[in-house]
Parts: sequence; structure tokens; C-alpha cells
Amino acid sequence: MSTSTGVTAGTADSLPGWEQPELALRGSAGHLLRRAMQVYTALWTSTVSDKLTSPQFAVLAVLSTEESLDQQTIGARAGLDKSTCGHIVDHLGKLELVSATVDPANRRRKLVALTERGRDTLRTATPLRAQVEETALAALTGKEKRELSRLLGKMTGLNQPD
Repeated sequence: MSTSTGVTAGTADSLPGWEQPELALRGSAGHLLRRAMQVYTALWTSTVSDKLTSPQFAVLAVLSTEESLDQQTIGARAGLDKSTCGHIVDHLGKLELVSATVDPANRRRKLVALTERGRDTLRTATPLRAQVEETALAALTGKEKRELSRLLGKMTGLNQPD
């Protein structure tokens, strides 16, 4: 039987881990990833900014590598889908952290570049981002941190070099 949430209902005793559901959650990758992201987001907000999100930082970081880039390239390098990247670029434009111009070689394409304000924001946020990362992963050894990054890269398709 499917519920309005799209979840197929079964009897309680047929669900894996039902005897101790809180223990089943502790081993659930999805639950643990969601929980880790909550911790990371809280650290980001308290350390870096409640106005600049981690994905927005990623866009600024990608843009710092070249004079200007089109949104498709930004999205691919930052690991963002087209719609999300578009919203982020628009928002960063309103904050005057990036500027957008029409590509003279292809008038349908928009080229995005960091503004001086965007560079300053990135310069300020970069060491704070490193601090968030260090705090979030403090319980792990160096080897565990590298393994976590490798596994998350593999899982997301954003593979890190081995």
C-alpha cells in the first residue's frame, strides 16, 4: 500500500530494524549524511556567514580561477545543477559579488565574473571555510578525512584524485 508520501507501507514487524528504529538510523547512510550536513551548515552559518552559503562560496571560488566563465561551466565545476547555479549567480549579482555580461561570441550565453567586492568576500571567507572544515572533521584522523573525501567524491560523481 502506497501512502500520499509515496512510501510503501508494510507491517511494523516487516520493517528492517523496527525492533530498535533509533539503532537502524545510526547505520543509515542517508540519515547520517543529512545529519552531517546539518552540523556542517550550522558551523558554516556561525563561522563564515549567515548571508553567504556554502554553494555560493563554491561559485565565487570557481570564478576566482578565471577572468570570466559561463554559467554551465560554473555549475559543472561547482557541482551544481543548471537551475541552482542560475539562482545563485542571480543572487550573487544582486549582492554585487559577481557581474554578468553577454558573451560577444554567443549572445545567448552569459559570462559571469567576480567583482572586487566578490574577491574581497572570497578572501575573507576562504580561511573561515577552512576553519569550518577543520572543526567539522575534528574527530577524524588525516587518513579518515582523506577516505571520507574520496568516498563522498565517488558517491557524488565529483571524484577526487586518489
